[in-house]
Amino acid sequence: MLALVVGMSLHLASDNEAPVQSHLDELSIRLGRVLAIFVLMMIVAWNWIDTILSNYLSLLSPCSDCIAVYSPTEWVSLRWLTILLFGICLTLPFFFREVFVFSSPGMMSHERKWFKKLLFVGSLSISSVVLVTSLLALPAWFLAAEEAGFIEGIIPSYSAAAMLELALVICYIEIIVFLSIITAILLRRYGIAEGDDKAAWQLRLHGIAIFSMWLIVPSEQDTLLTLGIFAEFIFVELSFSKINRGKYALPFLDPNKGILDEEAKLRRIGIVDCSCAGACPKMGVDLLPKYLLGLKSEALCLNNLERDMIVETVLVNKLTDLIIAGCSSDPLPENFKNNLEYLDCKLRGLDLMDIETLRDGESFNEGMQLQMSLASLSDPWQSEKRKERQNSVLNNFSEQKNKFRIINSKDENVFGLTLAANEIYRLDS
Repeated sequence: MLALVVGMSLHLASDNEAPVQSHLDELSIRLGRVLAIFVLMMIVAWNWIDTILSNYLSLLSPCSDCIAVYSPTEWVSLRWLTILLFGICLTLPFFFREVFVFSSPGMMSHERKWFKKLLFVGSLSISSVVLVTSLLALPAWFLAAEEAGFIEGIIPSYSAAAMLELALVICYIEIIVFLSIITAILLRRYGIAEGDDKAAWQLRLHGIAIFSMWLIVPSEQDTLLTLGIFAEFIFVELSFSKINRGKYALPFLDPNKGILDEEAKLRRIGIVDCSCAGACPKMGVDLLPKYLLGLKSEALCLNNLERDMIVETVLVNKLTDLIIAGCSSDPLPENFKNNLEYLDCKLRGLDLMDIETLRDGESFNEGMQLQMSLASLSDPWQSEKRKERQNSVLNNFSEQKNKFRIINSKDENVFGLTLAANEIYRLDS
């Protein structure tokens, strides 16, 4: 994401400041390269088009010597349309590379991974489907139609332009439908189309796909247009509803989950289990209640990519609070804090690293120290209900085999304190 303006905005670790003119210069250079390659590919296709069309029409034809050109002007236009199609197909790999290189600096990391996968998987799968359809399915379809409608004594004659037009239209529709399906699947797998964003992505995909088919399909092929729109709508909706989040998706907190503070405002809270470069053990964010979003990090203050991932997670989930389990959050870079401030997300820490350094060995009760420390907070929870929250944590862990002992802050001095593996430190007011 390149910062184009000066002022308060998101500024990730990978960002660079650059003037608008440099982006326009880069865009013009890349478009020039693509145009040059496209012209070259069209020249190559033009030199071979007659041989290609002759062989392909022979493959499509269900009988020998039964193809004729009834409209020379229509045939010439389709011939050039085929040249254009070959030029586009041969240019696509280079075009996709230029698009990815130009767009990736302005994307979040999970968006960049999704876009790269879309270009790679989309290119391979769509090319495979179009080749199977044009070289196997269509010739078999024409042959079946010929045999079904055969009348003895009548010699059929087919329009070369009509056969080529039908094949091109079907291939174009397949490209649009399969690209929409693959896009929907990857949006779900990468967790981009979640919550409130899901309906917006569905509307975008349907709108672009239907409009593209309406532009490409001739008016006399209304049946194919209707079938294409129907197939696109059904399969894309199934992709959105049946495909689940994958392992590369960002952590997700249900839009209705959170905590109501004393002002009845919904607070959406993320807890970062930071190991502080090995100084703090894992605190068990996987065991947190479902209204909290657990995140994991190895060294948030040292790793740029981890900080960017946290910022993306805050942005996507609209978190209002971010709590660092390991440290007090003071060591984190100012740029990271400014990003959270821009996103209206409150940052603080629990200082659990200081508590865990007092412990002799690892804790027997995974997650209990973290939940007890969270229950001791007075924001967003009400301070007068602190005891109630702490007792709730004790009740939740009371059935564990590992017995625990509570060490109250008002009973023990932190200086010289040593915690046993079964002891939990509780902050009392």
